[in-house]
Amino acid sequence: MAERKYAVQRPKGAKWETLSLVDDLGQGKMEFRNAVNLHGAGPVRLIQVDFVSDEALADFDWRLIELHDPRKGDRPKPTVVAGSERAKPKQQPAKGKGAGTAKSRGPASPDEKVPVPVKTYMLAFLFGAVSLAAWALFYRT
Repeated sequence: MAERKYAVQRPKGAKWETLSLVDDLGQGKMEFRNAVNLHGAGPVRLIQVDFVSDEALADFDWRLIELHDPRKGDRPKPTVVAGSERAKPKQQPAKGKGAGTAKSRGPASPDEKVPVPVKTYMLAFLFGAVSLAAWALFYRT
């Protein structure tokens, strides 16, 4: 007949490390409370372990009884449409010298016009054209 035990575990990498394995549920709950006191910064779980056969202890089924997860309330709540329910950040008015300049404002809004640096693009194009002409003139193949 299959044997039933209770295990207290905590995560270690991608697997769970067994801290204690006991025969009684009451003793398992006591071990669970002790493990939460010692390892409370991370998740700790109490599971019921039903060994499938007496020969191999590695072959078992398990069921979660209790879980301690300190991050439980910190997770973000899922939204129906991503970002639609998020609060918009409030923009503080700029204070002091230089208020209202482009450097003190936040990111551009979709309807705000951003100047294109046409002179810079023209200079880069002319520099490339002159470089190509100089290469062709002095390093003919």
